[in-house]
Amino acid sequence: MEATFIAALAGLTSIGAYYVGARALGLPSARLGAAVGKMLESVGMVLIFLAVNLTTSVLVVLVVRGLADTFVSAYAVDDAVWLGLSLIQGLAFQSWRGSAAEPASGR
Repeated sequence: MEATFIAALAGLTSIGAYYVGARALGLPSARLGAAVGKMLESVGMVLIFLAVNLTTSVLVVLVVRGLADTFVSAYAVDDAVWLGLSLIQGLAFQSWRGSAAEPASGR
């Protein structure tokens, strides 16, 4: 029931955003597909950064465990901060990548 509520609420806010964008802001409906494609690229970049960050952190913990005489906990890997940091990294990298594809203005 909770998943249905969340999906329905997200659907309603998406429909609301579509109407605000199309009517109030005058955004072209034909460009919505391209925008969704860009969004999926950004989500993919965030997931790539999340996988690399988590893999690297686990490897560092294992290496330190092997080299140090003390036990190093892997609980630092299990933190929601990784998702936030990966979000920032992925969006910044995707923005950088997008700006490199645009023609330079006045340079």
